[in-house]
Amino acid sequence: MTTGSGSGGSGWLRRVLGPAAPTAARPLPELSLPPGDGDLVWMRIGAGYDHDNPAEAALSPVMGQLLDQLHQLGLRVVVSRAEGSVPKVAKTDAAIPEPASTRSQIEGYLKLLQPDVILLIGAELPNMLIEVAEAEDIPVILAEARIRPRTFGDVFKPFSQRTGLSRVTRLLLPDRGSLDAALQRGIPSERLEMVGPLTAAHTPLPHNEVERNSLAEAFAGRQLWLAACVNEAEEHAIIEAQLTLLRYSHRALLIALPADPRRSAGMAARMTEAGLIVAQRAEDEDPTEEVNVYLVDDVFEIGLWYRMAPVCFMGTTLEGPLNAQRNPFEAASLGSAAIHGPQLGIYAPEWTQIDAAGAACRIERPQQLAEAVVRLLAPDQAAILATNGWELATGGAGVASRIAHAVRDAVEGEFE
Repeated sequence: MTTGSGSGGSGWLRRVLGPAAPTAARPLPELSLPPGDGDLVWMRIGAGYDHDNPAEAALSPVMGQLLDQLHQLGLRVVVSRAEGSVPKVAKTDAAIPEPASTRSQIEGYLKLLQPDVILLIGAELPNMLIEVAEAEDIPVILAEARIRPRTFGDVFKPFSQRTGLSRVTRLLLPDRGSLDAALQRGIPSERLEMVGPLTAAHTPLPHNEVERNSLAEAFAGRQLWLAACVNEAEEHAIIEAQLTLLRYSHRALLIALPADPRRSAGMAARMTEAGLIVAQRAEDEDPTEEVNVYLVDDVFEIGLWYRMAPVCFMGTTLEGPLNAQRNPFEAASLGSAAIHGPQLGIYAPEWTQIDAAGAACRIERPQQLAEAVVRLLAPDQAAILATNGWELATGGAGVASRIAHAVRDAVEGEFE
């Protein structure tokens, strides 16, 4: 059947029903402004960023850290979020609902807010907002966006999605891969800067320095690695890894911390049966030269063991229940190169950051643990991961400061 030319297959319906009534413009909500008279930043947090729990409206410590840096530069901030409820902010800021993705609504928001700069957080691009901001000569800064290389499928995306990045005034990127991808997409290098990922400050776990010095003397010249919070299901993997390592270095020492301290005696028996020589800290047994495994069971000493071991396997990530998982930034902030399995649990966002920064070694199967330990105990290999992890764990405040200064520069016209 042939449809009428020029009007498409639905033309007959329009002729019967008449022209569609114009869509009513969505009314603008009341938009509050932060107190003071400084330059105003509209910080818009993209979908999927800083919003792991939809029922929780509070901003994360990372966003709080960035807001503090903006305040220190005399900037006022109004915050919106692309999904969920209006975020909770401090009295020094204001929170607004997300506007509809229509030109009229966004123009209304900009008329009421009159922001001096728009700061977009995350990889999602609100293309209409960017387009209208460009038309009104408002600088737009994109931060914390991990950009992927261009693929064949990008050709079929709407033109606005393909050109959204090109309209952004400044891109502050978290890693080298994103920088390379932005260059591949044709973004001029003078608009790009790799600042690193925005992470919360992580306070290193405490330890007894006298004890550390004593153990460092006892362990001198030995290759150490830590298996922290190991489930019973993972014991076979760390036993095989230590047996394999001993073939390369007969003085290698495993420091093993079970997820459940009640499992210590059973773990020691299982290791002994496998041919390993075990000393238990709880029994005041010394890690003498012939000992292969130093079994510790006090989780409150874990900061000491991260400091002692250049390589650590983060237990409960490979097999077994997840209830004993530890925050991976514990190891990263103390210079221990982390190995982990595919079970990311509640720390999935942290592991994603650490993996993206090249600060950890991920394995998928228990059989891969031995290979990972042997490889990472080569000093240069462990040092690369440890350095990346330490920079990630301790550099968040510096990244927040750099983003805030870039925002101030945009307000002052430094990017023009």
